[in-house]
Amino acid sequence: MKFIRALFVTLRKAEVARVADMFAQQGYRMQTHLAGDMAALETALREPVQIVFISPTAKFPVERTLNTLRQRELDIPCILLLQDEAQMTLTEAVRLGARDCVRLQDSQRLVPTVERELVAAALRYHVREQIVTDHLLQEIDQYILHKFDLPHLVKRICQRMVELFGFELVWLGMKVADGSIEIVDAAGRTAYLEDIQVRWDDTPQGRGPAGVSIRENHPVVLGADAPQFAPWRERAGQHGLRCVLSLPLAIDGQVIGVLLMYAVREDAFDTFTVNRLSAFAARVAVAILQAREQQELRLMDVAMRNAANAMFITDCQGRVQWMNQALTRISGYPSGEILGQTPRVFSSGLHEASFWQAMWSRISSGQDWRGDIINRNKSGELFTVTQSVSPLFDEKGELTNFLAVQQDISEKRRLEEEIHHLAYHDILTDLPNRMLFQDRVQQEIIQAKRNKSEFAVLFIDLDGFKAVNDARGHATGDKLLQTIAQRLRSCVRAGDTVARLGGDEFTILLRGVGHGEGLRRVLRKIIKAVAQPCELGEVAEKVTASIGISLYPQDATGVEKLLVHADEAMYHAKQTGKNRWVIYGRKEELPD
Repeated sequence: MKFIRALFVTLRKAEVARVADMFAQQGYRMQTHLAGDMAALETALREPVQIVFISPTAKFPVERTLNTLRQRELDIPCILLLQDEAQMTLTEAVRLGARDCVRLQDSQRLVPTVERELVAAALRYHVREQIVTDHLLQEIDQYILHKFDLPHLVKRICQRMVELFGFELVWLGMKVADGSIEIVDAAGRTAYLEDIQVRWDDTPQGRGPAGVSIRENHPVVLGADAPQFAPWRERAGQHGLRCVLSLPLAIDGQVIGVLLMYAVREDAFDTFTVNRLSAFAARVAVAILQAREQQELRLMDVAMRNAANAMFITDCQGRVQWMNQALTRISGYPSGEILGQTPRVFSSGLHEASFWQAMWSRISSGQDWRGDIINRNKSGELFTVTQSVSPLFDEKGELTNFLAVQQDISEKRRLEEEIHHLAYHDILTDLPNRMLFQDRVQQEIIQAKRNKSEFAVLFIDLDGFKAVNDARGHATGDKLLQTIAQRLRSCVRAGDTVARLGGDEFTILLRGVGHGEGLRRVLRKIIKAVAQPCELGEVAEKVTASIGISLYPQDATGVEKLLVHADEAMYHAKQTGKNRWVIYGRKEELPD
């Protein structure tokens, strides 16, 4: 069963129970918190919350809740629950800072909307955390280059992990031959560690997260109520620590120590977080090894060769003289195919000559350069790096070499693009959503004004969909919507826009089409396409379309009015028999 922590602001208990029941029917267990005033809201936000539902009231305006979240810098999706659609439009809700607005009774739309926003929030969270991790890795590289000794290095790592990740306590310990763990340094609620005994051998003190990580060389996540945590449970409770992640610090399979992070949330360490921090711990292990080295040349060589980021050094003509293993990892080229070549071997051909000329002009004059570059690996796939190039000088101050450091940001870019797509597209059909459709209409208004042209907005509602959905279930209903979405796409040109507003409501923007035979030709295609039986696995179902049309500029010159008039025409089509179209202000028309 899936779990959701939800905060309800100014909703009655009966309404909260109704929402919780909607989600229970979809396999969710909802933990609910209620807030009817500012004091209750402040108290509720001290606990982890995944989604906020707000009922707009004059007594406690929506803005107060959203402003509180912004002031606390909390990225929690907010959904406005309306008693009826006239209470507020989506545009108004988004302008206030909410993610969406849904009628309280609309169970078909509420659950998918929340699922969409939870996915988007998780993606945003992981992008932010990856950025922080990458930033800290770069800091560690700098610590090594500045020759931090081991105690100073560990102190800075623990401090920065508390500051950047928000952990309650972080400590790093080294494996000692007698079975004990020597705590090198810590940050956060360090009082927890006073007189603590932690071991890695097979003793009661060695069966906790730190000991298991060292012995078995794998991450360990434990809640404070786990049996293995018994020797430290009371101590953890006194400091409000509910969950711990222990990561082994290993070099070439040999564990040298352990890194532990504590949080107040029991679910703080999901799989994605553990994988990300495990990679970070591997880099910390390398940093510790490097900090132990006494010889500066060996230290620098180990640091660069084991760095998470790709590094290479070229001569003044750009020929690669030295590289680390990370460059091979991200580019796919072995060292033998890179050394002696210029970085053109990675060229994707997507950058203008002026881009490279500007970079070379800057570094040749002795200045640092930093920017994003799209490269191509040996397999022909594109990847994006943030690259910094630093000129290197000899003791006489003459330019001799260039040092380039590349950080692969391909996954970060992919996540950013995915988040952007989710924000403007319907998850079920992958059609543009209301927000993107309104933007497209606005852009078409600007174009039509400039060119003195026309266009049409279609509002489509499926006749008979509710009966299919109720009789066959939501899964069949979803397949039907996906089928209709594909058919609607096939009825219009590539430059037109088909969108899903929610439920069984679709809209279409027909560019450059006015009141004439061209419009009727498209309408006949849509009516005919929608009415075809839909093969849905073992069953075939049939629905029809009621279509309302508003024309620019005859019927309206603004986005909202065009949609409202098309909606009104669509309702007139339904009232006069369905399976037909009505142009706003004109009589209904049956398909041929």
